[in-house]
Amino acid sequence: MRDTGERGVCGEEYPFGHRPGWRILFEPGRDDGFSPDEVELILEVTGEICPDVADYEFKSVLRWMSDFHRGRFAPAFPPEQRATVHEPATNSIPVETPP
Repeated sequence: MRDTGERGVCGEEYPFGHRPGWRILFEPGRDDGFSPDEVELILEVTGEICPDVADYEFKSVLRWMSDFHRGRFAPAFPPEQRATVHEPATNSIPVETPP
């Protein structure tokens, strides 16, 4: 199962009947294959290219997963910057300190 908004890398285009299919490696290390119809219905293709992994040549699923675990695709999945808010609680209970 993929999470909405999960980033992925296309590693292979392969024949899917008389049309192409694509193998996608997702950020947590899961991979899946997609038909053109599935790509249109399920994925949001951004067209972004990560130069550090653009030259990768897909050989096999086992090799691909091994390369993922060795960090080969880490540049394509940099940690996302998330905004955090640190504000004092408005409903805090006052604490009395002993004299």
